[in-house]
Amino acid sequence: MKRHLRSICMIVAFLVGGLFHKQLSPLGVWLPASVALMLSITFIGIETARLKPQRMHIWVLLAIQLIGVGFWGIVRLLGYPVLAESLFFCGIAPVAIAAPVIVNLLKGNVEFTTTALVLSQIIFGLLTPLLMPFVVQVEGFCYSELAIEVALQLGTVLGIPAIIAIIMRLVYPPCKAWTAKLRDVSLGIWIANLTIIAGVGTQRVLEMDISWLDMLPLVLGSLVVCITGFVAGYRLGGRELKRECSQCLGQKNTILTLYVASQWYVHPLAYIGPAFYVFFHNIANALQIALANRERSRNDACDSKG
Repeated sequence: MKRHLRSICMIVAFLVGGLFHKQLSPLGVWLPASVALMLSITFIGIETARLKPQRMHIWVLLAIQLIGVGFWGIVRLLGYPVLAESLFFCGIAPVAIAAPVIVNLLKGNVEFTTTALVLSQIIFGLLTPLLMPFVVQVEGFCYSELAIEVALQLGTVLGIPAIIAIIMRLVYPPCKAWTAKLRDVSLGIWIANLTIIAGVGTQRVLEMDISWLDMLPLVLGSLVVCITGFVAGYRLGGRELKRECSQCLGQKNTILTLYVASQWYVHPLAYIGPAFYVFFHNIANALQIALANRERSRNDACDSKG
C-alpha cells in the first residue's frame, strides 16, 4: 500500500498545485534551497569512486542533442517555426537536477545518473549558446552571459549539496546509510517541490492569456518529445542501465531552458512547451515508480512462496 501511495501523491501534487496556483506560486523562490536539501540527502550515500564518465554517457549526451535539434529541424521543415523552437527548448534541456533522487527511489545506479547530470549541464552550457542564434535567429546574443548563468546554477544547486555530503562523510562516515533510511523524506520533499512547480507553471501559463486552441500543438508536441526521451533512453540503456538512461533522456531541467527562453526569445509561446514538459515528465516519474513498485511486489510474493 505504501509503495502505491508514493505514486498517488505525485499525481495529487499536480492537482493541488494547479488548484492553488495563486497561493503556491510565490513559494517558487524556495525551490533551489529545497532541491539542494533533497540532493544533499541523496549525495551522502553516493560512492564517489564510481562517479566517472562511461561510454554510455557519451551516447546519452549525443541523444539529448539529437532529440532537441532533430525535433526542431523536422518541425521547422514542415513550416511551423514557433512550434519547432518550443520543442527545441524541450529536447535540448539537460538532465533534471532531481533525476538522481528519482533513480534512487527506483533503486537504480545513482552514480551513473549523477555523472550524466553534471556532464549534461556542462555540455548545455557550452553548446546551447552556439545553437541558439541559428534556432531562434536573435541578434545581439551573448554567449558568455548564458554560459555564466549555467555555471552559477550548476555550482549552486549541485555544488553546495556535494560539499555538504563530502563534509558529512568525513566528519561522520556512518552517515552514508542515511540516503537509504531517508528515502521517504527525499520523496516527501520532492512531492512538495512538485506541488510548488505545478503552482508556478499554472500561474505562468494563465498570465500569458493564450487560448487552449493555440497552446494545443505546443502541449502535444512537448508530450511527444517527453515520450521519445523516456522510450529512447530505455532502449539505449539496455538491460543494465535502462531505467537510468530513460531518466536521463526523459526527465529534463526545463526550468533552465525556460530561463533561456525568457531572456533571448521574443515569442511568449516559447514557454508553453517546456512549461508543460514539467508536468509530463513528472507524470512519467509517477508511472515509473508505480511500475517498479508492482514489480517489487511480484518479486516479494514469489520469494514468500518460494
